[in-house]
Amino acid sequence: MKQVIFLVMLITLSLQTSLQSKVDVVMAQMDKMALKNEFSKQLAGLIELKMLQSSYVEEVLKEIKGIRDQLISDQTIEDQEFAKKIGQLNVEIEILEIQTEKLAKELQRLNQQIADLNEDISKLIGTQQSQEKQLSTLNSKEEDIRNQYKLEIENISQRTTNNIKSIDGLNEMIAKLQQAVFAEQSKTTVLSMLINLLTLWDQIILLQHLFLQLPSLMFPLLLELFNCLKIFEIQEERINAGANEYVAKVTQSYEVTLKEVTEVRERLSADYSRTIVTLKRRNEENALSTKSRNQIQKDLPIALDLLQQYRNEREIVQSNYNLRSAKRENEVKIITQAYTIVAQQVKV
Repeated sequence: MKQVIFLVMLITLSLQTSLQSKVDVVMAQMDKMALKNEFSKQLAGLIELKMLQSSYVEEVLKEIKGIRDQLISDQTIEDQEFAKKIGQLNVEIEILEIQTEKLAKELQRLNQQIADLNEDISKLIGTQQSQEKQLSTLNSKEEDIRNQYKLEIENISQRTTNNIKSIDGLNEMIAKLQQAVFAEQSKTTVLSMLINLLTLWDQIILLQHLFLQLPSLMFPLLLELFNCLKIFEIQEERINAGANEYVAKVTQSYEVTLKEVTEVRERLSADYSRTIVTLKRRNEENALSTKSRNQIQKDLPIALDLLQQYRNEREIVQSNYNLRSAKRENEVKIITQAYTIVAQQVKV
């Protein structure tokens, strides 16, 4: 019985010695690994512990393989999560890039539109001021034409009245002269009255010196002169007719001129009205464009800031993913090497 127990102890001791030898070999080889780092040290400690706890190296290999499979599975899951996350970020970034580009182009368009509108408004204001000046000048001209016409009519009326008064005076003196001649008054009296008559009638003023030399024997000839002077009795009608004819001509010329002025003012007023309407519309367009530009100037920086945040987040996600993937890839390589080292002990 004692021999059996001793034999079992020898076998156990032999197995332990053999296992320890394998553990030492594995640890020595892992210590020489090219990818040696903190993870490899922790893995070596774990393998040593597992090999000492288990009498079967296959069990240790199974656990090592499980760790490697878990790392690969974790990487697969992270790849999927990364693809989903980075895809969402790319979509958000693409949308914001389109929006910011659109806002930037719209801002550029509005700036040009506002510049063009301001130029148009400046020109329209100049046109408006010019048209207002022309209308004012035209109104003043029309007023001058009306005043000139009124003055001309008054002058015609005054001249007509004066001429009629002169004719009336001549007719009165003719009557007195006739009475004096028929009454055979003195030569001096007749000549004096005749001189007064000729003074009023400047058309025959050249005859005045002739009558100053008339002898008393020529008094009968005065009768013929009186018959000629009777034309003054009908001069009033002729004066009135001539005045009316002249007034008609002046009035016709006045009406033609006034019509021309009115037509020019109507055209200019229509142009002025169109200028006012266009100027109002341009000002309204300018106000709307300015309002839109102000809104874009607020929205664009916000969109650009949000875009930069998404880009920064994408860089962080990408960087963290790369670091974890590289670390996990390195760990898989270390575990694979460790698996190979331990597997070699199965053949021993």
